[in-house]
Amino acid sequence: MTSQLLICISCAFFACLFATLFNPTLVLLAYKKGILDSPGTRKLQTKPVPVIGGISVYLAAISSSIVMNIFQPTESLFMALAACSIIFFVGLLDDLTDISPYKKFVFQILIVAILFASNSYRIDTMNGVFNIFDLPLPISLLISLLTGVGLMKALNMIDGVDGLSSGIGICTCGFCGFYFLIHHDIVYAALAFTFLGSLIPFFFCNVFSRKYKMFIGDSGSLVMGLLAYIFSCRILHENDALIDSKNVSLMVAIFAIPIFDTLRVMTMRMVHGGSPFKADKTHLHHIFVSLKLPHMLITMIILLMVVSIEAFWFLLFSFNLDVTIHTLIVLAFCATMVWGVYFYLNYTKNHRPERFATYTDWALKLRKNPDKMVSKIGRFIDGLKMNEHGLLKYRAQRKH
Repeated sequence: MTSQLLICISCAFFACLFATLFNPTLVLLAYKKGILDSPGTRKLQTKPVPVIGGISVYLAAISSSIVMNIFQPTESLFMALAACSIIFFVGLLDDLTDISPYKKFVFQILIVAILFASNSYRIDTMNGVFNIFDLPLPISLLISLLTGVGLMKALNMIDGVDGLSSGIGICTCGFCGFYFLIHHDIVYAALAFTFLGSLIPFFFCNVFSRKYKMFIGDSGSLVMGLLAYIFSCRILHENDALIDSKNVSLMVAIFAIPIFDTLRVMTMRMVHGGSPFKADKTHLHHIFVSLKLPHMLITMIILLMVVSIEAFWFLLFSFNLDVTIHTLIVLAFCATMVWGVYFYLNYTKNHRPERFATYTDWALKLRKNPDKMVSKIGRFIDGLKMNEHGLLKYRAQRKH
């Protein structure tokens, strides 16, 4: 166990190191080549920001995986890493040329179908939920496609405020990494810790830095979504009699925020006669933005919700309930927390404006300390001499 933990820590360290080294050069490249996300009516930034965070995360994770192969053979990850590479380039193409949502949707279906055909990554059992165990092949394919494409869409859509998608990615990788480690599944534990390490430098640059600020883009969020599907399939097939019967609800708990938020948003779009893929400002984080909360505080609130749901799962697990009852309670708790917060604040905003104004006043008072902390950490990161000369020189040239 100790040697396995050291391997995981080493993978996270090398990925973090590679990402830290890559970020300044990638930011400079983004400014030179115009790989920028410009301000718009739906967007919260006020100036163009490099969209190369996904490149940093992917390159750091792949580089660390190569190093990992020295300590632990990773042949079993070939299909997973190949699929992540394909979806990375699809996302990168979208970041560069803005491909249509429907073309991207087709690519997502094809990648999940290929993973399904490999026989290693499929949702083919309910482990006793509603007394259902092995699923027929057509049903398994349908649920696998819905899960895989749904998770990619959910992680992509929730990328709305600084640090949110990467924060959820860090929580997911950390939780799944320790889960695999407990099950002595060292290869997948190392993979989870590798992506955790590659996300941390991006998180700090995205949330705190001005000089090295970047967005993760579709190239990063789609990889995280596909990785969530891969981890879900692996969790579903871990052989541990103690936890195995409850791992369907565990999967729901881990990804509850993006799943339930995306389900609500897409359902409401269709109810109002719109396309489920057309972007708007009805996500959970948007209602917090309307309170004038700073991005860091919004991210911390939602990540606290993520941790609370996972803690509730563990608390409920201790009661040793029937697997179906356990799953239904987890589903109800997730829906109540994710949908309840949004509908309450939205109702208050539209029908109790005086109360909502009170909440906004509280938020304005709260944001003073977080803003100061963000500024301090940002000044520290921006003060690091990471390719500073090239970046400042290029920005000066742009001004003239």
